[in-house]
This record gives sequence, C-alpha cells and structure tokens, in this order.
Amino acid sequence: MNQSVTVSAKSLDEAITKGCAELGVALDEVDFEVVDEGGMFRKMQVKVTVKDTATKPATVESTAVDETTAAIKPAPSVKVEAGTVEEFEIGGKTKTQKTNKEPRKVTEFDSNCPKFAKTLAFAEEFFKLMGDNLTVTSSHDDQEFVIAVDGEDVGRLIGKNGRTMAAINTIVSAIAINTHSDESRRVMVDIGNYRAKRKDYLIELAKRKAEQVKKTGRSVRLDPMPARERVIVHLTLQDVEGIITESEGVEPRRYLVIKPGAR
Repeated sequence: MNQSVTVSAKSLDEAITKGCAELGVALDEVDFEVVDEGGMFRKMQVKVTVKDTATKPATVESTAVDETTAAIKPAPSVKVEAGTVEEFEIGGKTKTQKTNKEPRKVTEFDSNCPKFAKTLAFAEEFFKLMGDNLTVTSSHDDQEFVIAVDGEDVGRLIGKNGRTMAAINTIVSAIAINTHSDESRRVMVDIGNYRAKRKDYLIELAKRKAEQVKKTGRSVRLDPMPARERVIVHLTLQDVEGIITESEGVEPRRYLVIKPGAR
C-alpha cells in the first residue's frame, strides 16, 4: 500500500521537495497531487505519494559504544554513492545507508507512449513561446526521457545555478506524471547542455577547493546547491586522502563543506 503525506508550501517545487524529505525518498520515487492551489493568504496543499516501485530507505539504528573501545577502534570509512536518499555527516556523526533497491523493470520504450507524446508536445509549445530560435529534441535511455533545448540566449531559461531550468523541469514533469502510463522513466529537461557543463564545473571546483584545503589546512564552504549536485562533489572527493566532505544547513540553503581530516 502506498504511503503519502500532505504538505503545505509556497510553491509546487518546494512542496514536492518537502514531501520527499518527510517520506525519506527521492524525487523520482513519488507521485504528487495538488489538493489546494492556495491563494494570497494561504499556502498550496500538495499530496505526495510514494510509488509502488519505490523502496523506503533502511533505518539506521545507533547503538551506544563504550568510550574506551571507541578510542581504540579506527573510525569506519564511509563513502557517498549516487542514489543515497540522504547525505550523511562524516566523523562519528549521523549516517544514512544507501538504499538497496530492486532492479528497475523497464519495458521496451514506446515512442508513441501517450505520457511522453503529450509531454513532448507540451514542451515544444512551451518553448515556442519562450523564443523563435529555440529547438526542442527528445531522447531516452533506460531511466530517463530527456527533452533537450538549445538555441540563442538560453541563459535566461537556465537561471542562476540552473534554478529557472529546475522550475521548468517541475512543470514539464508534472504534465508527464499526470498523464497515466505504464512507463516508469522520469522526465528530464536539459537546456543548452547545462547539466553536463554543470557537472564538469562541479568536479573541477571540488578538486580545486580540495587542493586549497590541503595547502591551507582550513575548511572551505561552498555555495548552497541541490542534493544531486552535492552528491557530485562528495563522489569526486570520496577517495582523496586528507579530505572529508560534510553537508550542513537546511534545504533549500543546504551547503557542502570541504574539510581537512582523515577518513
């Protein structure tokens, strides 16, 4: 039986994120329904429901450890891997385990699937209103249906750190989610090949800041970024000697700190 929670928020994106946090699952593991669109003096109400195929993260129990024993035993080596539902903090603090999920069952992709046909048609009309020189193409793999947008002056559609693109992605995804279909792939909007460029930038940033931390012995705090981007930094530095990474703060202002230390 599905698990669900109804949350209040100022925007749809904030509501879905809040719902996922309360349920302890990732964005692509939930469906949502707008219960109340809200108004000038009240927040919108959104029901967020875990999909049947989603797996809840395993509960990590903490046990008391004798102080003497703890002093003798070395700290366990903990790595962040893609797919973790939550980040953890290293150095004896709270940890969450990577969720063991059943392999995703994916049927052969049907290019005429109503879900994606409607989504692509909506995206083409949407971006046609955004500019005359924009091109919209689609592709897919076993997990994602990608809508790629390119053309002149696409920076305004990306926004600072991809925030405008993320909002557009939420709107386009909502069209797909609300179109009944057996297809399990999620919808991803990519404008101006931003996602690949952003990933390359974050990898280089992580390496550069890690070297700075090694030289100065001082921690470096990065700007707030979404969980999927923090994971990229975690993964980039997980095997770097003398460096640890920790996520701090509260969404949507959660940020990552690169610190000197042994794993």
